[in-house]
Amino acid sequence: MKKGHIEKLLIILILMFVLATLLILCHLNELITVLVLTLITVIGVYGLILLKKQVSLLGKQQHEIKFLKNKIVAQRDEEAAMLSNASHEMRTPLTTIAGIAEGLQYGVISPDEQQHSYDLIKEEADRLTRLIKSTLSYERLRQQQLDNRPEQFSVVSVIRRQIEQLTKQAESVGDEIQDLTEQDVIVYADPDQVAQILTNILANAIQFTTNGIITVAVDEIAGQAHIVISDTGIGMTEDQLGKIWQRYYKADPSRTKRGESGLGMAIVKQLVSANHGEIKVSSKLGIGTTFEILLPSKIN
Repeated sequence: MKKGHIEKLLIILILMFVLATLLILCHLNELITVLVLTLITVIGVYGLILLKKQVSLLGKQQHEIKFLKNKIVAQRDEEAAMLSNASHEMRTPLTTIAGIAEGLQYGVISPDEQQHSYDLIKEEADRLTRLIKSTLSYERLRQQQLDNRPEQFSVVSVIRRQIEQLTKQAESVGDEIQDLTEQDVIVYADPDQVAQILTNILANAIQFTTNGIITVAVDEIAGQAHIVISDTGIGMTEDQLGKIWQRYYKADPSRTKRGESGLGMAIVKQLVSANHGEIKVSSKLGIGTTFEILLPSKIN
């Protein structure tokens, strides 16, 4: 009920009580007066109850409107922040490409350095492509537009495949990836998405670990696959831990490889959620970091 309707109802109730008073003053037949007063009282009580309900409903509607307004504002702020972060990440490669192109155009770059310049342009273009792909992937996840195709499969075989793919990258910085998986554990999830989760976490561990050890283990706990990935890298502070799932966040920019978007962990969080799983991370500065992932083992 609108505010104007509530005011009209109040006026009607007041007029009814005024009428009752006039009836008493006019000394009408006692029986008629009692009946009229009773009727007015019943209508008045009903009106008050209705008024209370409408006021409560109006308050609830106003609260919902306020909530929706705040949600819209938050979404706009999030989109603005995403656009700002994406623009910031893309500015560097674009600036590099523009600078090299201008140098080539005006003959500032010597013939001996031209091939290196072309290589840089290619490298920065590839970087832009990765940034765009990561951003689009994250947005699809955030808006729940992901094509999720869960099935039952052995997570151990996926773990071992991802370890094999990243072994050379780990060895290039003196790291060793230890496969501690023993038993065969079944998960019910999207195999490609689980592979991406493992790749992102392992690549992150390699990035922040030098001449160290990265271990991967899995077991089954209460009908769920429990995957644990630990490293002996630089670790994180409490403040860094609190921000690890944020988009474009880079715990240590000095260690961030050229072309990385800072979306890796945000994507991991969304992928785990999309597969009805849970993830948590613990870390100690200078000691290392551990990720624990829980994924369903069977169809719910």
